[in-house]
Amino acid sequence: MKTFFNNIFDAVSDNLISGGAYYLIAKAAIVTAAIAVLAWIIAGIVGIAVSYLMCYEKKVVSGIGRALCFIFRSVPVLISLWLLHYCVFGSSTLSGIITSGLAVGLYGAGHLAEIISESVKKTQETMKSSLKDRLEKYYFRMVVPQALEDSLFHVKKLAVMLLQWTTVAGYISVNDLTEVMYGIGHRTMYPFFSIAFAAILYILATILVEGIFKIIGNKIKKKNDKN
Repeated sequence: MKTFFNNIFDAVSDNLISGGAYYLIAKAAIVTAAIAVLAWIIAGIVGIAVSYLMCYEKKVVSGIGRALCFIFRSVPVLISLWLLHYCVFGSSTLSGIITSGLAVGLYGAGHLAEIISESVKKTQETMKSSLKDRLEKYYFRMVVPQALEDSLFHVKKLAVMLLQWTTVAGYISVNDLTEVMYGIGHRTMYPFFSIAFAAILYILATILVEGIFKIIGNKIKKKNDKN
C-alpha cells in the first residue's frame, strides 16, 4: 500500500510540479482558452453572417450562403488548420493561436449558420407574409437572437465541440494543453497520468461551458414566464 501511494506521489510530482510543469500547464491552459474563445467569436460572427446570406430572398445570394456553409462544415478542422498555416499564412508571422482559432472557428461557423437558418425556416413557416417581407430588415436585431434562443441546446453542443477541437493546435506546434501534457508524459515516462490529467481538465472546462449555458437557459425561461 505504501508503494502504491509513493507511486502516485511520484507521478504527481514529476508530471505537475518538477521542472516547472505547473507553470507550463498553466500557460497551456491559457493558450487553449484563448483559442477556444477566439474560435467561438469567429464562429459567431461568420456563422451569423453566412446564415443571413442563406436566408436572403435572392437565390443567387442564398446559394452563395449555402455553399459557404457546406464548405466550412465539410472540411475537417485539421485540414483547414494545415491549409491556413502552411498555405495561406505560411510566409507571415501570424500567431499559431490565431490560425488555430480561425480554423476551428470557420468549422463552427458552418454548423452555426445551419443551426440558425434551420430555426429561421421553421419560424418563417408560421409567419404571415407581411412579416416574411421584413425578415431581412430585422434579421440581426430580432431574428437571430430568437433563433439562437430557440436552438440553445444545439448551440451549447457546438460550443463544447469547438472546445474539444482546440486539441488540433499542437499539429502546428502551438503549446496548447494537449501538446504540453503529451510532452510532459513523454519526458516523465508517465503517459497515462498526463493524458488522464488532460482529460480531467477538459471535463472541467466542459462543465464550465455547460454551466454558463444553463444559466443563460434559466434566464431565458424566466423572461418567457414573465411574458
